[in-house]
Amino acid sequence: MKTIEEFLTSDWYKKVTDELVQLKPEIKFVEHASYEAEFLMDSFRERMYTLHGFGISSPTEEECVQWIMEQLARDKENIMSYVVARLTFSEQLDDDPDGEFREGEELDEGDKSEVVEILGFTRSVIADTVIEYDLVKNHPKLLTGYFKRTRIPGAAKFSSQIKKVYASIKN
Repeated sequence: MKTIEEFLTSDWYKKVTDELVQLKPEIKFVEHASYEAEFLMDSFRERMYTLHGFGISSPTEEECVQWIMEQLARDKENIMSYVVARLTFSEQLDDDPDGEFREGEELDEGDKSEVVEILGFTRSVIADTVIEYDLVKNHPKLLTGYFKRTRIPGAAKFSSQIKKVYASIKN
């Protein structure tokens, strides 16, 4: 598979998704969307820059696909356990759709967004979580930097929480 789109819609990846549903039957996925490939490639690129700096050439989609497939082939059981734990953690987050504001700068009640419907997870969440799993397992000191690069609010706190999620599967 040369492109991420081919990978995400392949029978191989559909089997991985089906395995996740067997492990976590209550998981809900949204239909596959064209933006997933771009987001996954961005995550992989940010992983590479976090690990190696900007001195490296930008990775290709084929390199991303190969790397994810190799990770799953090498450590699938632990990765799938982490994906289940990570999704469970994500479901419990109380995300504010408007973001975080400093004290005194919060939005007025009438200006706040309203969550109308919770759609579920994109199917690429498994592949994206493989990237996170590698960082939390093999490069935990770089996790906060990765989350900052991927624009996760409160990256240091979130990194600490993710390390706890990872620790929970190792015990």
